[in-house]
Amino acid sequence: MVVLPEQRWEAEPLLRLVAGICFCMSFIALAASAMLPADAASTAEGRFFLLVTNAVALHGVTLLLISMFLRAHGIGWGEGFGLRAEGAGRAIGFAVLGFLVALPVALGLQHLSALGMEGLHQQLVSHDIQTVDLQPQPQQLVQTLQQTESSQQRIFFGLVAILFAPVVEEIIFRGVLYPAIKQRGRPHLALWGTSLLFALIHANMATFIPLAFLALILVFLYERTGNLLAPILTHSLFNTANYLALIYERELKELVKAQ
Repeated sequence: MVVLPEQRWEAEPLLRLVAGICFCMSFIALAASAMLPADAASTAEGRFFLLVTNAVALHGVTLLLISMFLRAHGIGWGEGFGLRAEGAGRAIGFAVLGFLVALPVALGLQHLSALGMEGLHQQLVSHDIQTVDLQPQPQQLVQTLQQTESSQQRIFFGLVAILFAPVVEEIIFRGVLYPAIKQRGRPHLALWGTSLLFALIHANMATFIPLAFLALILVFLYERTGNLLAPILTHSLFNTANYLALIYERELKELVKAQ
């Protein structure tokens, strides 16, 4: 059975990496917001500007921090994350299989989550209980994409969703955090902790359960292949399917009605 890359992530470089990413997330978000007029963030153009600056800066800085993290361990990207040519075919095969399993199950879980949130919301409203709005809402990124008309902006969205986000998120969650916790004798915490955190950072109640399920599949793929290419590719295919569904949402609805 394939095992994960054997190197042990040391505590000090790991803490520097996590602290650096958290600091950069906060600093970039504040800097991008400060560059906009007070009411610009409520417009589609303003939200797109925030997305561009956050995505480009955060992903770029994160990859730089990861490079420094690997250098502190004296290893390269291939050794650190099992990225090797001889295992690429197997990793790709598992990735496609993982995608075929993850997508329909995640869509079903999202539908059930939306139904549950709507039912709970109606129950609270019927009892005159004032609480947060539990109506399922799309992620902020999805809302911005739905309001985007420019083909150039849609291409940028596609690059972020299909290329940048899967690479950076898989390196952080499956490549670094999961083995770091597991190597310290806590495999269950590694599995569930990183999976729930992965779902949590997307900040959307309706997608929390399906994304947590996707994260479990991604961990399985990394464990099974020992090559981070497998979860990266599955993640990318998953995002591609959702991206295309959003881009061609109107056409898909018309096709369903025609049937």
